[in-house]
Amino acid sequence: MSTDLPTTPSDLPSVAVIGGGVMGGTMIAALRVAGWPGASITVADRNADRREALVADHGVSLADDAPAAVAGARVVILAVKPQQMAEVLDAISGALKPGTVAFTVAAALPASFYEDRLPAGTPVVRAMPNTPAVVGRGATSISAGAHATEEHLALAETMLRATGLVVRVPEDLIDAVIAVAGSAPAYFYAMVEALTEAGVMQGLDREMATTLAQQTFVGAAQLLVESGDTPQELRRRVSSPGGVTLAALEAMTNAGLQGVISAGANAAVARSKELGAQLAG
Repeated sequence: MSTDLPTTPSDLPSVAVIGGGVMGGTMIAALRVAGWPGASITVADRNADRREALVADHGVSLADDAPAAVAGARVVILAVKPQQMAEVLDAISGALKPGTVAFTVAAALPASFYEDRLPAGTPVVRAMPNTPAVVGRGATSISAGAHATEEHLALAETMLRATGLVVRVPEDLIDAVIAVAGSAPAYFYAMVEALTEAGVMQGLDREMATTLAQQTFVGAAQLLVESGDTPQELRRRVSSPGGVTLAALEAMTNAGLQGVISAGANAAVARSKELGAQLAG
């Protein structure tokens, strides 16, 4: 790859996307928003319905299989499940052009997992996106493997900019990012469920409780982003001494709220490390 970032569609590197599921489809949508022509993106996926949907939605090209998809690509996006990754890497290794960048959105597997299975010197960039990337409100971290350069990270940022926030972290912090961002949308949904159930127990009908909980969380998050204030400051503003909100927060604290969140984050990190070790053999 050149030392300069591409500036026009004709300069953008050709991309192969292996896996057309949620994250593969999100990456294709992000590339199209970022300026990649559909003709410069090739997708390989075993599911015929997904392949055809991606062609209809984004005008991308199809390949018969993963090796055919990567044969002419300068960037390969690996968007299959971690359990399928070794098989995919073995299949495409002989078809990669020298200098092709491997960009992975799979959890748990370290850059060395890819470097050991792809041609020597292959640049690897790991990305840890979360599902809100689908609606352009994601939080994604990127990390460089042993052979990835500043240019490769900048290219990754260009590819991801339509998905939301993108931050760089050392690879040894990827598991921490999984705990705080990658898995965290599920924590949020669980909190909405719990607050909805609390509302039902207090007499609200389920639809009303769900609607109120959803909008309250969305609004609170937007206020946090737009106000520039810390979560602590915003919490204090609605926690008058002797008031109902403070009573609720004190009850949650006494019930172990911080411990529950920490336990979840610790479990996410531990499982990510465990899964990576298992798949690496």
